[in-house]
Amino acid sequence: MAAAKSRTSIWSAHSVATGSTQSSPDSSAWIDLSTAYGGQLDLRITNGTSAPSVGLQVQIVVAADGSHTLPTAFGGAFIGGTTASEVDYLSVEIPIGVNSLQLQAFYASNPTNAVTVDADISVVTSV
Repeated sequence: MAAAKSRTSIWSAHSVATGSTQSSPDSSAWIDLSTAYGGQLDLRITNGTSAPSVGLQVQIVVAADGSHTLPTAFGGAFIGGTTASEVDYLSVEIPIGVNSLQLQAFYASNPTNAVTVDADISVVTSV
């Protein structure tokens, strides 16, 4: 018997502008995973033809309940590069115990150019 899966686009060609710092990140909506049996999160960070002066960081934030009582960083932030037209990829397995997930994109300091982020999550909905 094959597992049933469902894909959700979190960000599609989402531009993270200059000024998005860790104290004021560009955050996605919370993704409800309460009925999922874990999943796979895929990210792509794409620099423009004018490279940013600092790499964009994407932090995965998870919560064990639907009201996000204790949102917690899931590992360290994924950091994109600073080369013109660079494309960086990340794929992370999300465990079954995660109830909800959010992405936060930010720069360590104000960069010179915006960067584009794509993010999808594929979850197992039945086995």
